[in-house]
Amino acid sequence: MRQGLRIAWIVTLILASYNVLTAVIGIALIPALLDTGGIEHPAELLGLVLPAGVLWLAQLIVLIVAHGAFRVRLRRSCRALTVRGIDGDEALDRLRGLGGGTISWMISWPPNRYLPVGEGLVAYQDHAGVAIGLGDPVAAPGQEGEALAAFARGAERAGLIPCVFSAGAAAAAARPAGWRAVVVAEDTIVDLPGLELTGKRWQPVRTSVNRAAREGIEFRMCTLADEPWNVLAQVRAISEQWTGDKGLPEMRFTLGTVDEALDPETRVGIAVDAEGNLHGITSWLPVYGAGGAVVGWTLDLMRRRDDGFGPVMEFLIASSALHFAEQGYAFVSLSGAPLVRPADLEAGPVDRLLDRLGELIEPLYGFRSLHRFKQKFNPRSEPLHLLFRDEGDLPRIAMALTRAYLPDATLRDLAASAASAAAPGDTR
Repeated sequence: MRQGLRIAWIVTLILASYNVLTAVIGIALIPALLDTGGIEHPAELLGLVLPAGVLWLAQLIVLIVAHGAFRVRLRRSCRALTVRGIDGDEALDRLRGLGGGTISWMISWPPNRYLPVGEGLVAYQDHAGVAIGLGDPVAAPGQEGEALAAFARGAERAGLIPCVFSAGAAAAAARPAGWRAVVVAEDTIVDLPGLELTGKRWQPVRTSVNRAAREGIEFRMCTLADEPWNVLAQVRAISEQWTGDKGLPEMRFTLGTVDEALDPETRVGIAVDAEGNLHGITSWLPVYGAGGAVVGWTLDLMRRRDDGFGPVMEFLIASSALHFAEQGYAFVSLSGAPLVRPADLEAGPVDRLLDRLGELIEPLYGFRSLHRFKQKFNPRSEPLHLLFRDEGDLPRIAMALTRAYLPDATLRDLAASAASAAAPGDTR
């Protein structure tokens, strides 16, 4: 019944009708039972059948009036958010036409699926009985609410719990009536017009850039798919080294891998020395504005060689920002770190729970350390929200997000990593 299954509605309807009919028959038999001495007073039978009969009658009325809420088919293979799906190419065409947020390019990554809404869409993944919408809906300005409402209706018709992860301020304001919004990350954005690495606040970054020049480390922006084999081999080796240190598979969902960095529309900044050795890489996802123009870039993949140039990430990010500024783009997003929220934000029960969860996973992935690192680039911050119906959905949503971020992790992997993170003296 809770999932809206049609078969559950039919069975409950039969059960409610049976109990109401039993109460009616019991009341109708009172005169005969009094005459035959079966009962001494009507209250003896009324006390048995009337309360249950009244409750089941109310249930029967609710079932009939709300019959439209029970449309979910029993077989999962028959459930779908939409009867007409679209593929990734069409989804990107719609994104280019309408524009999107700083993480909207991630909708092109598998296993995302798409619910078309008018000329736009909502990208989502299905895990643990939850439909997780990814980022802002692709929609014309002012149409975010319509897209989110369509997504909620479609998910509920398919027997799924709807939620939206990493939604921006406009989508959060347009969420369906009664839904909650909680900040789950901060998007860090560097505006590019007039960007110069001057002044005291840029001193740490400027030092890294100057040191790279002295040590013969060069920056190059490229399309990774067009690079020669030896560069690709070094990229994969560095990434595999980084992944092995974590003890868990690479995270997915809003965190890309080398496979996503090979997308021809993704730009990759690399740091190379005079001998051709690769010291680090950063990948950048395009951010489309309305009308098909790229207006900015979002940082995704960050990988460095363990024995390479120390401040390579500062060098790569600063060099990339200056490169994009010269090309006339408006901003770069350093992306949001999951479960990192503004320190001055008023914390409710859900916020405190998210803070505690962030503390638990910090030794494994260092999201908070990464967020502090990004402050070197003097960004402005914009909150990213989790949109959900009510607190009763949160346990299932938490399970679904875990599967979305770690689709290949086993229970043994999670237990071993949690134990390692909690071990005294662990420095990862």
